[in-house]
Amino acid sequence: MNAIPGLDVFARLKWRLTRNQLHTLRGENWVRPASIAFSSLLVAGFGFGTSLAGFAFLRQQKLPLGGDIVGLLLDLFFLTLATLLCLSTGLILFGSLFDSPEASFLLSKPVPDDRVFAHQFAGALLFSSAALILLALPLLLAYGLSTHAGILYYLLLPVYFLSIPLLPGSLGAILCLTLVRWIPRRRKEALGALAVLITLGALIWIGMGLRNLRFAKSGDEEVLNEVLGHVRFASSAWLPSHWQSQGLRQAARGQIEPALRYLALSLSTGLMAFCLAGLVARAWYRIGVDRLSQQERRQNTTRFKWLDSIPGLVPGLSVQERALLLKDFRTFRRDVRQWGQGLLFLVMLAFYFSSLRRMFPGDIPPAFRNGLSLLNMAVVGMLLCASCGRFVFPLVSLEGRRVWLLGLTPVSRLHWVRGKYFFSLLLCLLFALPLVALSDSMLELPPAGFVVHQFTVILLASGLSGLAAGLGAVWPSFQEKDPSRIAVGYGGTLSLVISLTFLLACLTTAALPWHIARAVGVDQFPAWGWPVTFAGLMVGGILAGIATLFPLHAGRVRLDAMEF
Repeated sequence: MNAIPGLDVFARLKWRLTRNQLHTLRGENWVRPASIAFSSLLVAGFGFGTSLAGFAFLRQQKLPLGGDIVGLLLDLFFLTLATLLCLSTGLILFGSLFDSPEASFLLSKPVPDDRVFAHQFAGALLFSSAALILLALPLLLAYGLSTHAGILYYLLLPVYFLSIPLLPGSLGAILCLTLVRWIPRRRKEALGALAVLITLGALIWIGMGLRNLRFAKSGDEEVLNEVLGHVRFASSAWLPSHWQSQGLRQAARGQIEPALRYLALSLSTGLMAFCLAGLVARAWYRIGVDRLSQQERRQNTTRFKWLDSIPGLVPGLSVQERALLLKDFRTFRRDVRQWGQGLLFLVMLAFYFSSLRRMFPGDIPPAFRNGLSLLNMAVVGMLLCASCGRFVFPLVSLEGRRVWLLGLTPVSRLHWVRGKYFFSLLLCLLFALPLVALSDSMLELPPAGFVVHQFTVILLASGLSGLAAGLGAVWPSFQEKDPSRIAVGYGGTLSLVISLTFLLACLTTAALPWHIARAVGVDQFPAWGWPVTFAGLMVGGILAGIATLFPLHAGRVRLDAMEF
């Protein structure tokens, strides 16, 4: 009788898979690893520079970086990261545990359920923590440089990074297992609704604490204490996020004992939560799998049928393109993993934009109004770029081995690619235009700036959609079924780099000239500003046209050359 395999078997499996991927990466063209490194360094460098400038601004405001106010901000930052990690790990783990061929194969073997859970949990936690490294590491490095931290801070920083995602990831796993065990029929809707409710609740709580800043006067300590008291719950001694923030602050001061004590608290609590998640998986994992497999697939076509009228808003489509657009839209809305994480970022951006007015006591300075409006539009553009790369680029590849069915239909390859393009354009405009309009209205931007921003967003949406849809057809991967792996593959990485380049070029040509003229003529818009603004919009339109038409044509040519 064979012994029950332990976690060392799965560790060797992970190591072998990682080694094979590295060998594959080494045997490919150097463009892929160089593109991945360039994209990561670009995002990390931007975050590092922004964080360094933010800490310098706080120092100019006579706020000690080692004081309580900055400590409260770090507590809020770690608490927000923990919430997002909990929700994202739960969403990813649902697909890894209940909709994965690997998990089904392992469950058919004489392997305990908790071992299969631990194996899939490690992959989901690693995937959901990738953004943690790109977001938190630059900020913490900037904090260490700004506070002149010693060697102890940089030695303990990697260990703290190991402890940060463990607890929220385990809680997300417990939440996922509980929902599937007790709400198996509408689990996706329940998980998505719970994620949105938690995010909205946290944002509304913070927003209530900022509502008095608009009416505060300079030096009004009573209002400041009220605001800080409203969000001081993040500094509770019972929250692990406070332990991580406090431990890193103590390490920056060179205090060895408290830094190690808080690290031990964070690690031990995370490991305890992981063990608890393993017990829950041992009791409920297979039950959830069995209930899902036995669940009757009822064809309910009326529950969200009203959403299918949204693709009808796009004018000028042929019958074939409209049918393909409706197919992609239905596939997208039925998979909460596809839109759940993007919706979280949209909700957070909407809250941030709606809170802009309350963050400034009295009138908003013109320089802040001008700079923040451009920065906010750049953030929306970055979100569009990431969303197109994550959701739109894999669409052609996700047709999979059944792509030959489309090849038998009387639909041209150009209609395939154009259908993906219009699907992306519709979603980008539905989300980006209201967000930018909300930001401009909160900052009380002039009507001319409002029009320039809306037109720029249309150019960005068209160009980014054309790049994602067209390049997704140029570099398809019909053998891969996981859209996240398609998005981070060779074609997806190169497409992301090209999209980021277009984003920067479009913002520079279409929107930046108006902001420069606005900065020069604060009291009165200069006469030379209008010709420069119109010229910039025309150049941006040309760039958007090239980014839209050329990739779509290249994708059509690539698909025509394939045999299905």
